[in-house]
Amino acid sequence: MSTFQVLCGDFAHYQDPDEEWSVDGFRSEEVAAEYARRFVRDQVEHLRAEYDDPEALRSAFMMFGEYAIAPGFELKSWLDHCIANPAARKADTDYQALDPNR
Repeated sequence: MSTFQVLCGDFAHYQDPDEEWSVDGFRSEEVAAEYARRFVRDQVEHLRAEYDDPEALRSAFMMFGEYAIAPGFELKSWLDHCIANPAARKADTDYQALDPNR
């Protein structure tokens, strides 16, 4: 049985292998992509309190936020969605609930 992974890191050290980590063991591409969506949304929501202007929020995320890369996940369009639509439920940001290693 094949498994899927999500690669995470922070934009302050973008693509520095010492600053990236992977979350392995997702049972499907869809679950890995949902983990990435929730992970990014959680980052946006943490920054939203300090940066209420959409462009300032986008800039802050690209400088200080943590990213996720997964099969079937498109960061740019999802970031646009998260900035325009604040999270409405705890489940929107609860990426830990999907972690296969918990």
